[in-house]
Amino acid sequence: MKNKIRLFIIASLFSIVAIAQDNAETAFSKSYSFEYDTQYAKAIESLLALKSDSYEVNFRLGWLEYLSKDYISSEKYYKKAIELEPGSIEARFGQVLPLAALGNMNNVLTIYFDILKLDPGNSIANYRIAYIYYSKKDFANATTYFLKVLKAYPFDYDSNLLAGKIMLDQGKKPEAKKYFLKALEYNPQSEEVKTALKKV
Repeated sequence: MKNKIRLFIIASLFSIVAIAQDNAETAFSKSYSFEYDTQYAKAIESLLALKSDSYEVNFRLGWLEYLSKDYISSEKYYKKAIELEPGSIEARFGQVLPLAALGNMNNVLTIYFDILKLDPGNSIANYRIAYIYYSKKDFANATTYFLKVLKAYPFDYDSNLLAGKIMLDQGKKPEAKKYFLKALEYNPQSEEVKTALKKV
């Protein structure tokens, strides 16, 4: 008798899990369809109906709220996702989207540094840090970070272009030309690089 009860309980648990999984798959599927049709409010509602506080739901809600331009809610959901999965790099990259949209570039920079603590060689974070410092005319720090990218990706177009701009703004024309030419080798059709080369 006890074995039958135990088997019944186990079977019931499996059924509950299966139903929950089906509900989650349906909700996510609906959210993607609504997103495709730019019906972001309905995409959000389909996930909220799950009444789930999982990493995946919070991560997805962060993205959908960002698309709907509710940047404060978006950042809140990404932050919750990070609390649930502290090692998540993808959620941190998500979090910078609403913060950048709100103009909180100091917070964006902090998050990129957090990413580098988890993954020191992350080329996207290193490049974006370099770009933020370049925008602030902090060429010394910008150089530190673009060099990290070029060490791992010497033929990267964006980093060579940025390196050329940084060198040009400092009056270092021979160095700027070297980086611009490498960027042009990568993309011979780049009008931006061709225009930049005329300045050196």
